[in-house]
Amino acid sequence: MKNRMLIAAGALALAASSAWAQTEKKPEAAKPAPAAQPGKAAAPTLKVGDKAPAITVDKWVKGESVAGFEKGKAYVVEFWATWCPPCRESIPHLTELQKKHTDVTFIGVASSERQKDPKNDDRLSVLEKFVQAQGDKMKYAVAYDSKRAMTDAWMRPANQNGIPCAFIVDAGGTIAWIGNPLDDEFPAMVAKHSKVKAEPAKGEKDKAVGS
Repeated sequence: MKNRMLIAAGALALAASSAWAQTEKKPEAAKPAPAAQPGKAAAPTLKVGDKAPAITVDKWVKGESVAGFEKGKAYVVEFWATWCPPCRESIPHLTELQKKHTDVTFIGVASSERQKDPKNDDRLSVLEKFVQAQGDKMKYAVAYDSKRAMTDAWMRPANQNGIPCAFIVDAGGTIAWIGNPLDDEFPAMVAKHSKVKAEPAKGEKDKAVGS
């Protein structure tokens, strides 16, 4: 009888201990950070409306040097390379816009040049020969950025991975447009920030005179 009472008491104690263990709140494990979704690019940190980064180049190959963005003036900063076919296609296009909008400063930044000679860094000489050969077909400022400092400051923060790529900087020093200079809307965006208005086409001019 005494043994049965001892067994029963032990069973009750074990049950109580189990119930207490189940009701005790265990500390939660730290949750791992959510994994980045494959194929989804991070949000750009440089956007339209942001202040334009500084111009940091090694050498001005053509045109007057630009130390900074002057208040009251608009700029086009285009990233390009001599080996890039669409970039070469945009050269006469930019030249034509520079002629129309003389108050806007166009700058072609060669920030992605490739070394052709494995033993010597010939990127600058290749760029200079290319620009010289273009002559008046390339009638705007051209700068060389050997360390890709401007790519790091402009292109990557804006999530721009291809060239040519143009940034329009307005008279207040902020970015007004980002995109391919061969896009149809680019000339209109340049004109929007220019004080020099292009003359109307011949048909429109005649219509205006006859009205």
